Amino acid sequence: MVPRSPGQPAAAAFLIAVLAAASGCEGPTASSKAPAPQSANSPPRQVEVVEISWQPWADTVRLQGSLLGDQQSVVGSRLPGLVERVEVDLGATVHQGDVLVELDRRELELRVAQAAAELHQSCSAIGLTPDQSEHDVVRENSPGVMLEQALVDEARANLSRAQGLLDRKIVTESEYERLSAQLKTAEARYRSSLNAVSEQIALIGVKRAELALANQQLTESVIKAPYDGVVSQRHVSPGEYVQVGQGLVTIVRTDTLRFTAGVPERKARDIQPGQTIRIELEGESQPIIASVSRISPLINASSRARWIEADVANPQLRLQAGLFARARVVVNEDAQALAIPLSAVREFAGVQKAWVVRDGVAAECRIQTGRAEADRIEILSGLEPGDLVVRNSKDGKAGAAVAVREDPAPAMHVVSESGG
Repeated sequence: MVPRSPGQPAAAAFLIAVLAAASGCEGPTASSKAPAPQSANSPPRQVEVVEISWQPWADTVRLQGSLLGDQQSVVGSRLPGLVERVEVDLGATVHQGDVLVELDRRELELRVAQAAAELHQSCSAIGLTPDQSEHDVVRENSPGVMLEQALVDEARANLSRAQGLLDRKIVTESEYERLSAQLKTAEARYRSSLNAVSEQIALIGVKRAELALANQQLTESVIKAPYDGVVSQRHVSPGEYVQVGQGLVTIVRTDTLRFTAGVPERKARDIQPGQTIRIELEGESQPIIASVSRISPLINASSRARWIEADVANPQLRLQAGLFARARVVVNEDAQALAIPLSAVREFAGVQKAWVVRDGVAAECRIQTGRAEADRIEILSGLEPGDLVVRNSKDGKAGAAVAVREDPAPAMHVVSESGG
């Protein structure tokens, strides 16, 4: 056996430290205490290791936004009036057509009655009832026109008789001219009666429109919900006088919500309609899966962000409008990343490390990580595909000699650790 000089162990330890530093991993040094020799009879402690490999990990864009109501409307009044009743209050669930507010209708009912009476009067002038259509009226058959037609016929007959008597010198020339003038007058009155009937028909149309307008105003005095939703604010109380367009009740539609968020300018080009978006809410264990529904064509000049929206179904109204949400838009479903279990990473003073098994020795390597998801974390630098990493960082020990035993589970090994 060749004798070894006292300086040889220190030189070997220094060489190991230099090689470990060069590879980013920390091996045992001369200053570190040598592990206590393991008893030959003590069983080795089993630890699990995983093999670093490329794993499917979709490329995503992280966003922060809010869940907003699909629709929000301040329901207003289309006519002035006194508020008689308010049928809803804050938080009330309403359906399309439900009564929200009712105005005083007494004056409007009088206007309807007046318009109906004027229509009846106009129809009676030409022998109609309000239920009959004025467009079916034959002007020549109206009573006034028939009267004037009879006078025209009488005047024409008188003039014809006078023509025969004039030839026989029984009537004078002046008498004949008087009868001729009577015929012209009768014909003029007949034409005037036709025009009067046409005017009356048009007037009936005006009265019908006035009656329809009065009925519409009477209907609009009862303000109804335009769609299914929830009352988020009540603006008036009974006894208040409201003006045209004044807001009465605010309704929010929440059976469908809109996730709205701004995408940073550098990532805006990656977002396309139809891409999968995973929305995470506080208190929800599982993300909500949706799709990008709408994308703004503009980038906001102040925030340098492009707004996107995604529809979120909420049929049971379990989610409230206005909730803060985080989301991830999947821009590349087929992307891959190097990843290890989250338990394999140890962090101290801002430095992240993992235990790597190389050449049968466990060494602690400094790493740089990226995204974290569930029980795995992305490796950006410090490890290479094929490296074996101790699954639980608490099981690692510097300079521990290990013997790798293959395990049937993919990308996982069970090793025996010696050296303490």
